[in-house]
Amino acid sequence: MLRRYQNEGMILLAFLLLVGALLYRNYQLSKLQESSTEATQMASKIEDIATMKNLWQKNSRIPQKLHEIKTYLPAIKIKILKVEKQKAHILLEGLNGNELNRVTGKYIASIPVQITEMSIGRDGLYYRLELRCKW
Repeated sequence: MLRRYQNEGMILLAFLLLVGALLYRNYQLSKLQESSTEATQMASKIEDIATMKNLWQKNSRIPQKLHEIKTYLPAIKIKILKVEKQKAHILLEGLNGNELNRVTGKYIASIPVQITEMSIGRDGLYYRLELRCKW
């Protein structure tokens, strides 16, 4: 009785082996693509870190650039501008929208600093900016 279905059994076994091989191949391919994507992302992160490190190490003019805020704003609007070692604390009050955008866009965003705390408050037409940063 078993001899009668021997060929069909072998074909079924070969088919199951083929399906298993295809599933294993697809699984390994997706795993390879995933690890390749992960490696590419990690390489770009490492490149970004190296670029930022070079910017931060070479740029010893950060305190001078932060003090340029004094030349743009009148002294009455600058409550605190303290730069010591590698940290800065800046408190500006009575800023209008254009001054706030210019200070944050031109003076702060163009300097390679890490902002640890930033607080912007609004009182009527005027803004208050408190900023703590390090480099």
